[in-house]
Amino acid sequence: MDIKVKCRKCGRQAKPEEFILDPFYGMMVCPLCVKERKNKDRIHREIETMKNEKKEEDVKRPADYDSDDIYLEKAYKTKMMNTVKVDRVGEDKVRYTCPKCSYTFEYNTARNIPGRCPYCSAEIKKFRY
Repeated sequence: MDIKVKCRKCGRQAKPEEFILDPFYGMMVCPLCVKERKNKDRIHREIETMKNEKKEEDVKRPADYDSDDIYLEKAYKTKMMNTVKVDRVGEDKVRYTCPKCSYTFEYNTARNIPGRCPYCSAEIKKFRY
């Protein structure tokens, strides 16, 4: 027996085992709907990156600006994205902002507690304060 179920999103027929619970739609959808949504998201991300690159090119630069300066600028931006924001709260505590999810919590530097981000379980990176 070949049982097929109709997708509530697009109306296509698919086997019940192939359906996926998609958090974006909030329901079970066929694999083609998921694939189309992921492709659409990827295209939007690529368009956004192209727009951002275009904006960076439009910035006025000095006459002696060369490829070394462009490399250093990009390296600095990536380094700043990976830095951890830390503010001293007490003698042994700092306010740590997770670089992955941007969740802010208190971190005990003497006991190294918590060991991971309470929100996303990302490892706590080394930092200076």
